[in-house]
Amino acid sequence: MDAQVNWSRDAGVLVASLSGRVDSGNSAALHEALKEGIPEGERTLALDCGQLTYMSSAGLRVLLDMSQRFRGPRKAMGLCGLPESIDSVVRLSGFDKIIPVHETIADAVAAISGKVDVGDGAPRREAVEKADEEEESTGGFRFRLGKRSTTI
Repeated sequence: MDAQVNWSRDAGVLVASLSGRVDSGNSAALHEALKEGIPEGERTLALDCGQLTYMSSAGLRVLLDMSQRFRGPRKAMGLCGLPESIDSVVRLSGFDKIIPVHETIADAVAAISGKVDVGDGAPRREAVEKADEEEESTGGFRFRLGKRSTTI
């Protein structure tokens, strides 16, 4: 089964719900989907892993890279809903010391929004305008906030 990313927003926090299997064969595609799905200027991310069936070390590297993007003042990220097998790997590898792990999406959203004033949850206007300019000049595309899905 391929991995899939579904996007939503909960109380101003961007939520990426992952499902399927993440291994060396699709981790690069997952990494790209996450990078492309996160608006420029975004300060929060909750990764809901509740529907993942497997994650290899390649998937852990993706999590580590995402955590670096959300490190710093007024930024926060968390994992939630980890299946037991993935939770044990995350804790044994020490990733839970780098990325906060929460039981549920609600717990992650509460912890993240408690660290970062998410306001209305929208990226800053300058970042959106810059993304619009880049889209026009490159002929590329931009994900819009709201319910959306990417299959990898």
